Amino acid sequence: MAAGSVTALANVSLRINDDEYVAIVGPSGCGKSTLLHVLGCVDAPTAGAVFFEGRDVSWLADAERSRIRLRRIGFVFQRFFLLPMLTASENVELPQAEAGIPKMVRRARTAELLEYVGLAQRADHRPSQLSGGEMQRVAIARALANGPRLLLADEPTGELDQATGDQIVRLLDRVNADGTAVVVVTHDPAVAARASRVLPMRDGRFEPDGPPR
Repeated sequence: MAAGSVTALANVSLRINDDEYVAIVGPSGCGKSTLLHVLGCVDAPTAGAVFFEGRDVSWLADAERSRIRLRRIGFVFQRFFLLPMLTASENVELPQAEAGIPKMVRRARTAELLEYVGLAQRADHRPSQLSGGEMQRVAIARALANGPRLLLADEPTGELDQATGDQIVRLLDRVNADGTAVVVVTHDPAVAARASRVLPMRDGRFEPDGPPR
């Protein structure tokens, strides 16, 4: 290892099954978000391999990894990352436009998704006109826009009060129940408890004595 370099992940082996709900927990700086970025084809590993839908994606070109993220993987972040100049509807429609979905199809899909997350009546509102919980629900709708097989959520309740966070967790439950695999990184034991499998991390590794779930 080069002088001054840091090993973010070490000897991590993980398989996510179709329709599974996995929570990754651990202290800040233990590698949770790095692992999420590797799973989501944002970062490439410096060693080992990452397979998605049976295909080795470890060393694909950036453009090809971007296509996989756009069409097959959804991301939800702690701070929402909605575009402030766009309405809720336009934020959800954007990834569909980037994927080349025809306008009439993506308009119908957007309306369906906003109804799904309980925000049909807020479609024309911009992020500044929405509460934190509403922004996160728009972000989830956006993440589902292209029908991903895998939804990755990085501290999705971290900016929300408990009651609003509970709404988001219930929505993630529903997304998983409807057939999308979900992997959530969280500090919140209540969020982790909803998952079918909990993976504790420390120092870039899964803890061997973590709770068997």
